[in-house]
Amino acid sequence: MKKEKTRTYADIVTELELIISKLNSSDIPIEKSLKLYEEGVKLSNEADKELLTVEKNINSFKKSKKNNYNNINIEKSFDKIESIIENLDNEDININDAEYYYKEALDIIFSIESYLKKAKSKIKKYEQ
Repeated sequence: MKKEKTRTYADIVTELELIISKLNSSDIPIEKSLKLYEEGVKLSNEADKELLTVEKNINSFKKSKKNNYNNINIEKSFDKIESIIENLDNEDININDAEYYYKEALDIIFSIESYLKKAKSKIKKYEQ
């Protein structure tokens, strides 16, 4: 038996929406309703797995980033983050693009955080 090709998150959601619309039909036999419900549960579990995979990828990205930034332009960094937020607000964004933008924003945020920590330690050094 061939293994079924992995569906994208968007494909899974589309299939779930189709099942929901069929289940909302008033003339559907109970046996078919039960089969559709079972299929919907399987698809929902598959979607959860996809989201967990994305979450794991993001968490591993967070851990792998080094706080090794020297000088940054904070204003430009905030502008980039605002641009990323606009991209993420797009309702038609797919899960892979959302993950990419999220990682990009995290990278910028980590660089700002590292820069500010470094500046804080320099300030403390001069305060003493």
